Amino acid sequence: MRLGGWTRRIGVTAGVLAVLGSVLASPEVSAAEAEPGQPVLPHVVIGKAGPLGAWQAERAVRQAGGTVVAAYPRIGVVVAYSARDDFAATVRKARGVTEVGATRTTKVPLEYFKPRRDLTYTGPGSPTSAQVPPEGTAWDVPALGLDEAHRETTGSRHVVVGVLDTGVDDTHPDLRHAVDTRRSVSCVSGWADRSPGGWRPTLDGHGTHVAGTIAAARNGSGVVGVAPGVRLAAVKLAEKDDTETAESMICGFMWAAEHNFRITNNSYRATPWRYHCPGHVDQAAIRTAVGRAVAHAQSRGVLVVASGGNGALDLHNRTVDTESPADGTPARREITNDCVRLPHELPGVLGAGAVDEKLVKARFSNHGIGPIGLAAPGVRVWSTVPNGEYAAYSGTSMAAPHVSGVAALLASRHPFWRGDRLAAELQERAKSLPCPEFYDPNGDGKPDATCVAGEDRNSFYGTGLTHAGAALTR
Repeated sequence: MRLGGWTRRIGVTAGVLAVLGSVLASPEVSAAEAEPGQPVLPHVVIGKAGPLGAWQAERAVRQAGGTVVAAYPRIGVVVAYSARDDFAATVRKARGVTEVGATRTTKVPLEYFKPRRDLTYTGPGSPTSAQVPPEGTAWDVPALGLDEAHRETTGSRHVVVGVLDTGVDDTHPDLRHAVDTRRSVSCVSGWADRSPGGWRPTLDGHGTHVAGTIAAARNGSGVVGVAPGVRLAAVKLAEKDDTETAESMICGFMWAAEHNFRITNNSYRATPWRYHCPGHVDQAAIRTAVGRAVAHAQSRGVLVVASGGNGALDLHNRTVDTESPADGTPARREITNDCVRLPHELPGVLGAGAVDEKLVKARFSNHGIGPIGLAAPGVRVWSTVPNGEYAAYSGTSMAAPHVSGVAALLASRHPFWRGDRLAAELQERAKSLPCPEFYDPNGDGKPDATCVAGEDRNSFYGTGLTHAGAALTR
């Protein structure tokens, strides 16, 4: 029957798209075949979840004169670009397409979608490497009970933690044992670019710092990671911190789902929109597309850990965004609690807040019951940076990998626990941190923020301080 033949063709197309979308995706028209520097606008095009939805979205893109960058049939999402200003409006009218959203507010050169060849690190070095404390003596080690935990396990090589970030320097002496290059990839352009070394950093050491906190070797020098026995997969989403885009995140989460990651660490916030509001057509589409990718990873058992943000904001009382769009001129806009940070505030994501050496909420750390699930060290955290060096960074970006590391130790002891079970156990086994009687991080006698206590958690610390010793010895 004609219908049967059509269905078989769809099946073949879906199989091809599955490969393109999760393993070897690349733009169907190379930059070399077009005018160099041609400006194009990337989009996410969404159909119904499943191969048919992705096929319909692909067809709509091509009929509107666009180019498919990557297709993800399992979630019905296509990443595409076009130079036409009416592209999104045209595709929204197509059969089977439910949402379309531009992932920038300004066009980018078409070469952005080529394979990554700029593999030499040219970012800043570390003038403070000589000051790195002797291995195992930095303040976060006793705060997390690492010595106690490591007597139980330093982690299993069967546990893979994805570092979705700015790339990881797998040649660093403290990381070369940990990084699984077969599972590492560049998702910067929205497709899985497996160019040799494409996962390495070029402009920013942020991802390398995050990686060291999770799994730096316990080898007598440098720093020690929370789970030095596990493996890392470097999934490069951006060249510089906080420039991760919707298409890079979708690629990263789909890669994690299809390559058996147990945990992904996400120490970043999306660009160009710092908050994604349901009433904005582009932001709503981005939220749907990234949300589907995260949900797919979670359905495969992946625990998604994310930084809680550094704006010192009450996440239950957000009113204004002054940082968007980050790819142009930011403008003040009113927002509500329906506007969310991606990927941190998606369902099932475990958000991390930061504490200082006194185990008090870091001044910059966002707060809120729910968005902050756990607290972890996030001030003056020593870790690895490119070219074999070390540096101390601060931020909830540093708190999240501590949580991911403890999760990796727990996953090593319990290989059949899925991500939701890991998250629940991490929160239940956390070390209680009650609301401070008076929170005055500036020392001026004025409370900087109000800690709200709930039944079993509070807005500053969630259920408490993530603690490797307690998690492993309970």
